[in-house]
Amino acid sequence: MSKGGNLTLKKKIQSLKHSSLKIVSYLIVLIVILVILNYFFGWSTYEDIPENLKQYSTVILFINPYISYIHAALVFGFGYLITNTLSGAIYRYFIKLTDHPTASTFRTLTKIVGIGVLLTVVASILNVNPATALTIGSFGGLVVGFATQTVLSHLIAGIFILITRPFTFGDVVTISGQTGIVKEMRLMHLVLESLDGSAEILIPCGTVISQILLKKKPPMQVKPLKTILILEEPPKSVKTGTIVTIKGKLVEAESGKPIPNVPIKIFGEDLGGDDLLATENTDEKGVFTIKWEAKTTDLLDNTVELYAKFEGNEDYRQSKSEVYVLEIV
Repeated sequence: MSKGGNLTLKKKIQSLKHSSLKIVSYLIVLIVILVILNYFFGWSTYEDIPENLKQYSTVILFINPYISYIHAALVFGFGYLITNTLSGAIYRYFIKLTDHPTASTFRTLTKIVGIGVLLTVVASILNVNPATALTIGSFGGLVVGFATQTVLSHLIAGIFILITRPFTFGDVVTISGQTGIVKEMRLMHLVLESLDGSAEILIPCGTVISQILLKKKPPMQVKPLKTILILEEPPKSVKTGTIVTIKGKLVEAESGKPIPNVPIKIFGEDLGGDDLLATENTDEKGVFTIKWEAKTTDLLDNTVELYAKFEGNEDYRQSKSEVYVLEIV
């Protein structure tokens, strides 16, 4: 795994640990508060109150009838904080996999489910008739289920696609006779861009799951691969002895991917031939930065024709950059 991948994984783990600690902390604080409340105000008669609390019996007996409402309020309040923390963690996870609207949808769904669970718990604390709650919930669920059957099927399919990821951004796929480049994966639709770039194709996620998907494989590249050596234009003139910073980049010609950890040579071209001025390796991004002390290589000419060269290896072909004329004054 690359350094970038390791760093992303570490961030995900740290974020998950932080969210888990917050949730556990909320639960511990809630339990402690409920235990303290039950100890001080959980007595319904004067005879039940412990001797050390009898001096507060008036306050205790006044608050006791409302203790279940206080419990319900505390459970709902801390439950809402826990739901917010959990939905935030889910958003931060999915924003790395998909776009902002889809990640926000997951966050909203988590909040809706969390609040639904909280309302059920609060109802049980307040001793709401279970049969009534079940009847209302079943009828409401039946109505909503029929009304949103198609929407829910696409929604579930979208979640399945985001988790299994049968294709990635930039893949060329064919679904239901539509061919395009995967541009965006939403919760309800897969967005393809037509091959000529003139249109967007929105395919419902349920269709993506139920139809045969043809994914075009990238063309085989025969090694050594072609390369492109890019050299940033240096200053047109410098004084003798000046330290010149020469920058550039080496990439694959077809894919544009950077080529790391290979030597780049800087040459000065004149009538007597090519003089090697400096050498440096590319970094992980294919970028090289070379320092060179400006000086002429020909006593009869105060200019140096600079260019960079990659000699090539078994994986990549050699390449040469554009030539720049540098005047030494």
